[in-house]
Amino acid sequence: MGFLEAFFGGVIEPVSNIAKSGSGFASSFGFVFQPPSQPGYTVKQGPGGKLVLGPGKPGGRKLPEGDVVRLTTARGSTIVAVFIPYKSDFKPAKAASTSYSLAASPFPEAVRRPTILISHGTAVDLGRLVPFYSEVAKDLKCNFCAYDYTGYGQSSGRPSVADTIADVDAVFAWLQRRGVQRQDLILYGQSLGSGPTLDLAAREKRIAGVVLHAAFASGLRQVRPGGKYFPSWCDIFPNSERIQQVEAPVCVLHGTRDYVVDIEAGRYLHKLAKRPAAPYWAEGCHHENVEMSAQYIPHLRRFLQGIFGSSYAALE
Repeated sequence: MGFLEAFFGGVIEPVSNIAKSGSGFASSFGFVFQPPSQPGYTVKQGPGGKLVLGPGKPGGRKLPEGDVVRLTTARGSTIVAVFIPYKSDFKPAKAASTSYSLAASPFPEAVRRPTILISHGTAVDLGRLVPFYSEVAKDLKCNFCAYDYTGYGQSSGRPSVADTIADVDAVFAWLQRRGVQRQDLILYGQSLGSGPTLDLAAREKRIAGVVLHAAFASGLRQVRPGGKYFPSWCDIFPNSERIQQVEAPVCVLHGTRDYVVDIEAGRYLHKLAKRPAAPYWAEGCHHENVEMSAQYIPHLRRFLQGIFGSSYAALE
């Protein structure tokens, strides 16, 4: 064990614990995770005891309303997740700093509509993620679900690779209990989030599709760029192995000038996918602004239309 710790520069958990998590041999690498120093939101009780997301600091921007829950994972963490159902009459407030006007409808009314489950990047939490991606989901006429990893935002514990797997599994199980069907679910992984996204997608064969946004091909190669090869049993997030087990269509989005994860990682994942959809190589974009490019929404819309066909195009 000492040799492996010296070689990988991280903390490796006992094999017995890792086997329970299903995450591979290398489980806890602290330098992979960079939670914001302060949570970007609060969780408080609203009318009737319902949980709501609040601003991270006094006077901060209010967050969209939705179905907010605290979930206990298989590894004992308590994580925060939010589901925002699509509503055709949703209109954001005109003043940029005021609240959104979305009122969450009962969950069963929206379960047949496509649902996007997003696993976010390393340096953000729900406070930064939800306002933007709830708007993306509205443009795509989809329900939206997001969560914070263990140790991020208002979720408890300390982040690790094994915990992110348990985190996404807990949210997936919650969506199942609430009525979301596998065939209506799009898993969306951005940067770090590509790891838990592909891990789940490799195990769940009936999901509708996968979006990989600025994804890396290998966790260890990402933190040790000079490495040429890492077998999956000792890798952290062996995405290039996992993607070959995914049965659903996979759409890869990557900036041509990504300085954090080189675009060649995206090209490699696209090549390895069993059912690759048309990729989007965002010209001139870097790691953090692909979603601001002009073709981002149109490309995702075409991807969803390819999966759901006329039934998706007709949704209002």
